[in-house]
Amino acid sequence: MKIVKYLFLLILLAAIAATVFIATQEGKYDIKKERIIGVPRTVLYNYINDYRNWEYVGVLTGNDTTAVFTYSDNTSGQGAVSNWKVGGTQGRVQTTKVIENDSIIQKAIIDKQPSDISWGFSEAKDGTKVSVRLKGELTFQDKAYAILNGGVQEKLESVLDQGLVNLNKFLVHELSTYDVEVKGLVGKTGVFYLKQTSKATMGDMNKKASAMLARLTAFTKTNNIVTNGAPFTLLKSLGSNKDTISFSVCVPIKDEIFTTPGSEFEGGKLEPFTALKTTLKGDYSHISKAINAARKHINAKALHENTGGNYVEVFTRNITQTKKPSEWMTDIYIPIGPTTLPPVDPATLVPAVTGTGAPSGAIRPSQGSTTPVVRPSTTARPATSTATPAAKPSSGTTNPKPAGSNAPSAKPATTTPKPAAKPATSTPATTTAKPSGTGTASAQSKPRTTPTTTPAN
Repeated sequence: MKIVKYLFLLILLAAIAATVFIATQEGKYDIKKERIIGVPRTVLYNYINDYRNWEYVGVLTGNDTTAVFTYSDNTSGQGAVSNWKVGGTQGRVQTTKVIENDSIIQKAIIDKQPSDISWGFSEAKDGTKVSVRLKGELTFQDKAYAILNGGVQEKLESVLDQGLVNLNKFLVHELSTYDVEVKGLVGKTGVFYLKQTSKATMGDMNKKASAMLARLTAFTKTNNIVTNGAPFTLLKSLGSNKDTISFSVCVPIKDEIFTTPGSEFEGGKLEPFTALKTTLKGDYSHISKAINAARKHINAKALHENTGGNYVEVFTRNITQTKKPSEWMTDIYIPIGPTTLPPVDPATLVPAVTGTGAPSGAIRPSQGSTTPVVRPSTTARPATSTATPAAKPSSGTTNPKPAGSNAPSAKPATTTPKPAAKPATSTPATTTAKPSGTGTASAQSKPRTTPTTTPAN
């Protein structure tokens, strides 16, 4: 019994010693790896920033091809999330902060153990220098596992190093492999679509379009909207990589949809048009080469580019079908034909306002006018005329003509008219008109001038 008792005490002491040894081991790890990747900094940053590309890189899963990944609707930028499962190991990583083309900060949880991941990108002679840093703490169980199966530090270093090797090999091959083919003139068919509009430079448009397309796709699935082909972007011009342009990411749909003005997503219709079709096979970063090839073809064939039409880029084969950029396919449609001008609304004619007021240009008497109102009798003719007779007067009668007046016929005479011409054959009968003032006027005597005050214009 004493032997058994001593053995038990010995085992207990050994267990206590092992526990103390494990507990006193370094519980924190800080691993940093660097490598030169032979691609431009913007390309590398965008690739790491999008979790959909991590399946082929294996940054945290090594070379295990059995890993199953799931993603949030937004797969890049702040707030993006990726989950994976390899055998009995589960992992989750979330982007918490990004500085474009400079750094990415992430939070990772691997088997319920949190850790911090930071990426840095800087220019290098042969490409881009990328550094990845992984920091975290080990639990007691992790420390025990590390002692029995090798240090955790060494294991994580191996995983990160292999991930960077895979990244360089994959990107250099996949991004450098591309092909451009000018197909020629085609008739681009029309289609209804659901779109979201934004602005970006040509160089950054693809990154922004990916996030927009993810939201559009989720919207169509949530609302059971039937799609009708590959997604595309709609542009009014094709500028250089530094030009800021307005573009719309569109999902073709079977039936037309009407949305309220100001909605995040809007319905529309692409009308058929004649276009020069050019196909880019490879990563979208080579889109400028495809556009240049199309423009050279237009100049060589003396085609007329319709700068007022729609420019369309169809993502015929994209990241949703394959994660390999060398297998992506983008069809570019440049409108050809007479320039289409935007419709102009016809001018609206405003009718003139009518009422009791005098028309424009009418003569208005000034306040305080002393011009007498002459009301001739039905059988009398006024001594003076305020308008040119429409017809020649009858024989033997001559109407007096105001002398030296160039005023319009509607303006009353202000000077003494010439005496009436003497009739050739007879003397007109005496006609008397009673004005509202005093005195009489006779045709046998010199016509009397009615005193007037010139009305104001």
